[in-house]
Formats: sequence, C-alpha cells, structure tokens
Amino acid sequence: MAELCATSANVASAQLLCFFIFYILQLPLLFTPMPKLRYLFLVEICIMPIFGIALFGWAVGRADGFGPLFNKGTRITNGNPAAVVFFTAMSSAIAPKATLALNIADFTRYAKSPRVVVWTNLVSLTFLVTLCAILGVVFTSAAEVIYGVSTWNPLQVSLLMNRAPMFFTAFCWALSVLATNISANTTAVANDLMLAFPRYINIRRGQYVCIILALASTPWNIQNSAASFVSFLGGYSVFLGPPCGILLADYWIVRKRRLNLAHLYRLGPDSEIFYWHGLNLRAVVAFVCGIIPTLSGFIRVVGGTKYSIPIGASYVYSVVWPIGAVVAATVYVVLNLLFPYGFSGSVVERRSSVGVRGEDLPEEKKL
Repeated sequence: MAELCATSANVASAQLLCFFIFYILQLPLLFTPMPKLRYLFLVEICIMPIFGIALFGWAVGRADGFGPLFNKGTRITNGNPAAVVFFTAMSSAIAPKATLALNIADFTRYAKSPRVVVWTNLVSLTFLVTLCAILGVVFTSAAEVIYGVSTWNPLQVSLLMNRAPMFFTAFCWALSVLATNISANTTAVANDLMLAFPRYINIRRGQYVCIILALASTPWNIQNSAASFVSFLGGYSVFLGPPCGILLADYWIVRKRRLNLAHLYRLGPDSEIFYWHGLNLRAVVAFVCGIIPTLSGFIRVVGGTKYSIPIGASYVYSVVWPIGAVVAATVYVVLNLLFPYGFSGSVVERRSSVGVRGEDLPEEKKL
C-alpha cells in the first residue's frame, strides 16, 4: 500500500485504514442495551486469561527466561531522582484505573448485591491488573531476546510474528480494546453528558459524541512513543484525582454513608442534591484546589523547558493523582464544615424517600 501520510502525522496509511475499520466495526455495539453487554465481557473473560497465559509461556520459553529487563540496573537519562521516576511510573499505572474508579457505578448499579461489587473489584483491580502489567513487561522484554527489538508496546511485538500468531494476538488485543472502549470510555462519557443535558442527550447520543471527540483527539499521536503515552496518562490524572477525592469525602465523611435515594432521581430545587441552581459550589472550589498543586508540573512536563517553571514542580507532579485526591477531599470537608448543607439523609420516608445506612435497608434497597 502506497504511503499517503506525512512523517509528521505519526501514523502510516495502513495503520490509519485499520484504525477506521475497527472504529466503524464497533459502532453497532453502541446500540446494545447495557445489561446485554455482559455477554461481550463474558467472552472476553473466557478468552483473555487463556491468551495471557499462552503469551506469557511462549515469551518465557522462547527467550529462555524473562529477558534482559530484570537484569538491568537503574538507568535514568534525564537526571531525575530514582524516587521521582518510581512515583511517575506509579502515577502512570494509576491513571487508567482512575477512570474506572469514577465510572464503575455505570455498571455496578446492575449488580444484584453490594458484595458482588466489592469482591469483583478487589480481585480485578488488584490481582488481575497486576498480572496484566507483569505480562506486558515480560512480553516486551522477551521480544528483545527473540527478535532483537527493544519496544515498550506489546502491539508492536505482534507485528514481528508470523501470520497465524499475528492474527490471533491481534484478535485478542482488538477484543480487549473493544471492551475497554465501551466500559471505560463511551459509557462513562455518555452518562455524564446525559446527566448534564437530559433533555437533549440520551445514552446513545452521548456515546456517539464521545467517539467523535475521541477521533478529534488523534489517538495515534498519543501512542506514538512511550514518552507521549506516559505524558497523556499523567495529564488526565490531574483532572481525575480531585473528583475521586471529592466523591469519597462526600459519601464517607460529609454524608456519613447516608444517601436519600429518592432525591437522586429528582431534578429541581426540591432535591437535596440540587444545591445552588444544580451546582455544588463546594465541590467546584475543591476541584480547583485539587488541580492547582500539580498544574505547574503538568505544564512543565508537557511544555518542557520553554516555560520558566522550577524542576521541583515536576517532582510534585510525579504523585499527581494522590495529591489531587487528598487536597480536594480535604478542602471539600473543610468547606462543608464552614458552610454546612442541610441533608435529610437520616429521614426515612417509605417508598418515597429512603435515607438510612446501607445495613439498615432492605436487601433490594442496599447501596
């Protein structure tokens, strides 16, 4: 295929064609009702563990071990302290799961009991996610021995395989990306847009708005290199940490685990979560305060040395998500102590308003 894309585009013509084919193929799934999407995830759960174990075994067997990565010493070329590099890597690992921390309720609300939600998330977001990270590291490290190519991207290793293994590995990667696009991306954006503009946007329209915006972001530039990918992951952690801290503080500290369920479905001043014209000013202020400590570090990492920002800002930025979450949560709690908002969470109105602790509710009402 003739190359039609310029070098500066950071994508080849064949890659761009495959990207749009995959993009179009996933569009019909956006019409699938949310409860029926469990069949897609069931297929993924059955295939991906087998794929991961087979890939791990093949890589270790062909490379006669885990490759050279685990035998290398610390090699830092930009002069940053080892601790800063470690926490930067940690923040990059947190970032993809920070999205799930905020939008997991889009799917857990269909669960039959809170116990199912707790244990499945504990297992998947700790043990299984760790195994996936180890697989990626071992796979790319072994590729340096098998193919003589050093790469950070497991997808690039698939391109080095023969035709049959290339097809099967690409199929499994595509299945994983497809499930991720629906669960962690389009559904979350669609729900947020639907809540913000309920008269104009439903779940399907919101999903299509998401895929249009995603296309406009030119994702091939994000995955062009390890540096650009890590910068992207750290970049949106700046904005994901504060909301998570606010949500945790609001439920566990401010409301003391009390929610008026009926008011969650009311729109207007008669709802206790309507706040001031539908806007929680305490949360807005806390969100801004959560961004401020790491924003200068984010600008320095993205813009380089062309801005007169001290290098210490990038050190603070290395723990971007924890700082954002803790600062925002602290500010939110303080603001609610100084300017308390009247919650009726302790009042129980049967069938019209339920607002007691989760353990006091009937089974079907538990949070």
